[in-house]
Amino acid sequence: MKSRVAVVGIWISLVGSVLLPTTAFAATPASSTNSGSGTNITTSPVFTTLKVEPGKTVTTTLGVQNNALSPIGIQLELQTFKPYGTGGQAKISKPLPHSAFVSWVHFSQSSFIAEPNTWVHVQMTISPPPTAALDYYYAVLVKPVSPASLKLHTPTTTFTGYNAILTLLDVISPNAKPRLSVSNFSTNHGLYEYLPANFNVTVHNVGNIYLAPVGDIYISRDSNFKKIISTIPFNANQGNVIPGSSRVFTTQWTNGFPLFVPETVDGQPLVGGDGNPIERLTWNFSQANNFRFGRYYAKMVFVYNNGVTDVPTTAVLSFWVIPWKLGSAAVLIILLCMVGLYVSGHKVADRAARLSNKAARFSRLRVKKRRRE
Repeated sequence: MKSRVAVVGIWISLVGSVLLPTTAFAATPASSTNSGSGTNITTSPVFTTLKVEPGKTVTTTLGVQNNALSPIGIQLELQTFKPYGTGGQAKISKPLPHSAFVSWVHFSQSSFIAEPNTWVHVQMTISPPPTAALDYYYAVLVKPVSPASLKLHTPTTTFTGYNAILTLLDVISPNAKPRLSVSNFSTNHGLYEYLPANFNVTVHNVGNIYLAPVGDIYISRDSNFKKIISTIPFNANQGNVIPGSSRVFTTQWTNGFPLFVPETVDGQPLVGGDGNPIERLTWNFSQANNFRFGRYYAKMVFVYNNGVTDVPTTAVLSFWVIPWKLGSAAVLIILLCMVGLYVSGHKVADRAARLSNKAARFSRLRVKKRRRE
């Protein structure tokens, strides 16, 4: 994957939340305004996961592209990161004095000049000692600097922003204890007017190596799940959970009619004053057979490998989908029809009664007339 950022005064201290394939965290710099000229660079990958035996060497390739019209200097700086929050965030920080694992890393070039629209590839080599074991977390900061400072070997003048490439290293160990647990499986609401229904799965890593739970959420009308209506991939991006941390994975059930969809402008979702996305109701009548009403059940099943076998974990919940506005309108129409029928019925009955009375009076008059004759 690639990460592209236009740097016009960007700082990194806390990395934003991203659901990542094959890793738990990735760098998304937080932006701020600055009157400087700024830069525009692309880094690849955003993240990577590596596995190596103790005393062996593993290598990965990092790519940097300068999207500007003139050359810029690039300087790589190695830091570390740790999990922050439950949304897949990472906090980047400088290594502590006792962080010897930083010295295991070597770059084929740690500073270079990036020409416009040209990829520069850097080999990142990690050589853990025979005593190394389990997990280590690296953050490679890709910092734009003045090209002149690199050529003249003077103290570099860096810009105020940069990208970061995160690397999770697993040093194979017989002491590895892969273990995950589910602390929560829930929906945002117990009652939805229309889909989508939002599911949250909180996974806690109680082992000592990072793991990626992978599975599905099954939707059914019955609690026995004899007939599955929909299957929703869970953690399709294979985001990892770092030991000692919890992570909330979110997904949606969108197979419904009608359906709320986010409002967007130029591909970007709109957010209201309360911080929630602005949505609009869509009526795709080709999906009319997916009209949802009543109680539904969801079963979450994910699997992780404990080093010996696949371990399944399950959780079940129920929720309601009640189109109450549409239902209220239907009830109101039915009531109005019933009232109309009632009133019309009374009018018909009154008219029939009047006609019957007239007929009876006419009959009595005829009888009296015959008697007189």
